[in-house]
Amino acid sequence: MSTIKKSGRPSINNNKRGKLIIAAKKLFVIYDYDKVSIRAIATEAGVDSALIRYYFQSKLGLFTAMVQQTAEPVVAQFDKQLNALSPDSAHELMTTYYQVMSQNPDFPKLIFKIASMQENEHSQVLKKILSDVLNPKNVKLFSLMKQQGLLQDHVDPLCMQISFFSMMVFPFLMPEFFKQVLQLDITPEFMTHLALQNQQLLQHGCIKPATTETKDIS
Repeated sequence: MSTIKKSGRPSINNNKRGKLIIAAKKLFVIYDYDKVSIRAIATEAGVDSALIRYYFQSKLGLFTAMVQQTAEPVVAQFDKQLNALSPDSAHELMTTYYQVMSQNPDFPKLIFKIASMQENEHSQVLKKILSDVLNPKNVKLFSLMKQQGLLQDHVDPLCMQISFFSMMVFPFLMPEFFKQVLQLDITPEFMTHLALQNQQLLQHGCIKPATTETKDIS
């Protein structure tokens, strides 16, 4: 029995949607946003360019979906930690970030690239997307920890926030030359190990030891 295809709409294939997001991440890291065409993304993904409009309505829609999908686990962990702060909040957030970004090592480069763009029509739109997804409240982690007495008295929360972001982001922005010199391979296994190392730095230098009130006694 023959199958009759409906005209006017491409068949749904979630794998093709995923391929478009992967292709978009790759090309937007290499080229400026306005230099990346719908056709180029589709060619990189190996799919029909009509699928971009079908799944995402436009190139901007694809870019937005790419950022949201990649950042979602990290944003969710931010929200979780902000709603229930503990001495382990920073470590748990860093671990999640490392796990996600070790699977998407070019994504921090893309965020850095967009955040550094000169102001123009495209940059304003792209930065607004980043701001909406990453949410400015998420930079308040250490200020809130300070207010709740979770940081050592000498720790400045703003400086701690900068140090924390540096530890989170630099491994993924590190020039290839440095990686070669250090013989460093950014794998999920190594990033888990690095998160544990950084946990020790945070616990011994910045975060107050857990008291009997904050310890889990279950």
